Amino acid sequence: MFYALLMDWDTTENVDTIHIKGEIISLVHANGDWISMDIMLVDSILPHKLTRKLRLSWSKPPTVRVGQQWLFTIKPKPITGPLNQGGFNQQKYLLSKHIFAKGKVTAGRLLSDNKGVRDKLIEQLKPALAGYAAQDLLLALLVGERSLMTSDRWQQLRNTGTGHLFAISGLHLSVACLWIYLVSKTLLFNLLPTQGRRNSVVAMVLCAVTAIAYAYLAGFSVSTQRALIMLLTYISSWLFSRFSTSWERLLYALFMVLLLDPLSPLSASFWLSFTALIVILVTVGKFEPQRFEAVATKVESRQPAVISIPQVLLKQAMIGFRATLQWVVAFWAIQWRLALVLGGVQAIFFAGTSVISIAVNLILVPWFSFIVLPISLLSLLIFIMAILVGVDAELVNFFWLSQLTMEPVLMLLDIGSRIPFAWLGLSMQWIAVVICAVLGVWLCCQFRTLRWRLAFSVMTLPAVILAFQAIFGIQQQQWKVHLLDVGQGLSAVIERNGRAIIYDTGASFGANFSYAERIILPFLNSKGITKVDFLVISHADNDHAGGASVIMEAFPEAIVISDDKRWGMVNCRPKNLLWQAINLEIIGPLIPAKGNNGSCVIRFANGDNSLLLTGDIEHEAEQKLIHHKGIESDVMTAPHHGSRTSSSDGFINAVSPQLVLFPAGFNNRYGFPKKDILRRYHDFGIDTLISGEQGQVSVVFQSNSINIYTYRSDFAPFWYNQVFRFGENKNSE
Repeated sequence: MFYALLMDWDTTENVDTIHIKGEIISLVHANGDWISMDIMLVDSILPHKLTRKLRLSWSKPPTVRVGQQWLFTIKPKPITGPLNQGGFNQQKYLLSKHIFAKGKVTAGRLLSDNKGVRDKLIEQLKPALAGYAAQDLLLALLVGERSLMTSDRWQQLRNTGTGHLFAISGLHLSVACLWIYLVSKTLLFNLLPTQGRRNSVVAMVLCAVTAIAYAYLAGFSVSTQRALIMLLTYISSWLFSRFSTSWERLLYALFMVLLLDPLSPLSASFWLSFTALIVILVTVGKFEPQRFEAVATKVESRQPAVISIPQVLLKQAMIGFRATLQWVVAFWAIQWRLALVLGGVQAIFFAGTSVISIAVNLILVPWFSFIVLPISLLSLLIFIMAILVGVDAELVNFFWLSQLTMEPVLMLLDIGSRIPFAWLGLSMQWIAVVICAVLGVWLCCQFRTLRWRLAFSVMTLPAVILAFQAIFGIQQQQWKVHLLDVGQGLSAVIERNGRAIIYDTGASFGANFSYAERIILPFLNSKGITKVDFLVISHADNDHAGGASVIMEAFPEAIVISDDKRWGMVNCRPKNLLWQAINLEIIGPLIPAKGNNGSCVIRFANGDNSLLLTGDIEHEAEQKLIHHKGIESDVMTAPHHGSRTSSSDGFINAVSPQLVLFPAGFNNRYGFPKKDILRRYHDFGIDTLISGEQGQVSVVFQSNSINIYTYRSDFAPFWYNQVFRFGENKNSE
């Protein structure tokens, strides 16, 4: 049954609940009385382990722990989510985590409580680390458990570009293996000297064991698995004495990663990891130590034939200085290249980058490699050994030393988070032209012939043109309306020349979630919109006004149009306003009213193009608008999300739109838009689009044309958005 649901999620609307047996593998987060967790199906008929993970939400759950097995009664849901430019793509994220389904738990029965070694260790580590200021960071660093990290901590890591230091990956496994290799090889050659490869092989095998053990402590997360595969590929080639270049080993690792995890390219960490390795290999390949050797040769040529002891010491000091200088220059070359290239990759995935990451990482990467990681892992090893031999772990708790090494880290994170420009949000347009320009400049530097340099210099023209437009304020004639996908709610952004009008803000739920914060603000940033002139709150319902305070805080200069006295600076009585040569006509209501019929109805017109935003008006308000002169519009948002209380024949005929946009969440509990309402518009020959099915819908008004774009079909027509398209709307009558 569940396998059928997984293969065709359109069947889920005919299913109430199903019973599944699963083991809790991760507690994702808690929000009030709700928890979110990932489970692995037990005794599943699904053919592969990659398709047996689910993400479940549970309201008012009992005490649950990782490792427990439960018999769940769930209502299955697809992994769809709101899709907007600049926003979080839940489908892509969950697929990269191998999660192919979601569900809401309605009941559960505990079957067993078999905690694994890692789970027991985490339970004992938490009290041992309690009281330390860096307990959340140490727990993430040692066992990959990030449940203690707060939103403020995540903000610090983002602003400083140091999140990679606390996600167990290639850096951590490599450092752990390097220290094990150096220590074990030194001990073996001193205790059991040999002329063969025996000691080196033993040391390398210990490296592999260490890497696997550390990856297990990290819970074999996707990024850790990828790093482990790459490291074991290198160790295997060395053990079997097969010569291969660094590039060959990189390709072998890439092949193994894609073979074992074909979905890994959906993860940002995949691109960051392999891009970092490519940058390092290119930099190391271009680094030329010959210049240092040349200096040494000149110095040595000046030395007399007979060298005194002071001269020998001076020579040795110069050799050491030269080696140190060579290492410093190489390290700096790698760091600034990593910061530049990975900053671009980060900007593509997260619509921004940390401008202080190069300075912070220049300090913290060596500090972590030589101080923090060795001491923290040694403290963990002593802690584990004490537990195994039955010694009170508190007597050998050396995590205070780890905390001491983390003090400079905490200080830098705190300072970095206080810098106002630490995180630079970038529009997708600027990201594209800057990356293109940087690539063009780099290619120009690789070729010495004039014709190739001229050819690649063309790649810098888009950045020059965009900068020219920004400096001289060149105005565009086109204007756009974006109906955002905010679930079962409404938010539309009217955009022109980097400025906007926002009509409604979607819903908010408690103090921790708002569509305005999660969707609208990232969308504005991705479009490069820096000024909101008007904020329209059609009426006070949560699905329309829930994010009003968030938008007002982000854009305090915005003029609020609303009949609600909490926000309204301008009421919704009929009037005309002019905004960038676009006539903004507030049509109604004539008299303030509560509820849906009190929605603020606004018509935008510019030349031959027009747009009507209707809020949640119902038949009564529609009848009052039918006789309004000039209500005809090319595009209209469907009143009240497409319910049967709205969209009367007379109103549709009076507006006569070419396109109607339905702000309705996918598979929403109200069944909006109703099938008969959709059919009614189609009978009038009107095209319809639903935000819950298509994602963000953008309409571009030009002087002689209207162009329509949707997220799934135009902005991101990738397979992971197309596979979960869910076909036609199948909501019940």
